[in-house]
Amino acid sequence: MVLASFLAAVRSNPVAAALELGSLVLSFLLLLGVVAALATGSPGRPGGLWLVVVAVGAAFACFWTVGWPLLERLRERIAA
Repeated sequence: MVLASFLAAVRSNPVAAALELGSLVLSFLLLLGVVAALATGSPGRPGGLWLVVVAVGAAFACFWTVGWPLLERLRERIAA
């Protein structure tokens, strides 16, 4: 029964489900990226894996803290 209600919720909101699943996967990949970057050494060198991890993490955080709330507010104004 729990699985059926979960699948019904996913079917009713496919975009939200895709964003949530994508966020989960990206968070896991960022964790692996940090572990790999730690294995390569200090971030003193310009560029490299550390730059990728920081840039992707910053974009991810900006999307959820700035982009998504802004999109929701715009969607509310358009619907009103």
